[in-house]
Amino acid sequence: MKLKIIALACVAIAPLASAQTGSGPTSTGERDIAAAPSGEVSYVNEFTPGKSIKVTRSGVGTQPVVYRLAPNVRYVSQAGSPIDPTDIQPGTRVRLDSTGTGPGLTVDRVVVIQAK
Repeated sequence: MKLKIIALACVAIAPLASAQTGSGPTSTGERDIAAAPSGEVSYVNEFTPGKSIKVTRSGVGTQPVVYRLAPNVRYVSQAGSPIDPTDIQPGTRVRLDSTGTGPGLTVDRVVVIQAK
């Protein structure tokens, strides 16, 4: 009887033990990747200044990816001069520079290639 109770308890908690949690670059089912596309041009889908940026990488497919922005993220033009984050709209071409990997990945610089 005791063995059956233990077996039932194991079966009941097995799905919970294999569930994955994380605070990586994605949060809504978009494709999770190990690193930001540093050096690659991406197109902005959605942007919340100081919080997150959702981009589609050019030439890789159409799957959007959400990245967390570092608290001290810098927004710069391709020439390196600071820009106003409100200039970043859907369709803007950007390059993301990041620190960390996996769940600790954050974007610390957004380089605007072309503002729309």
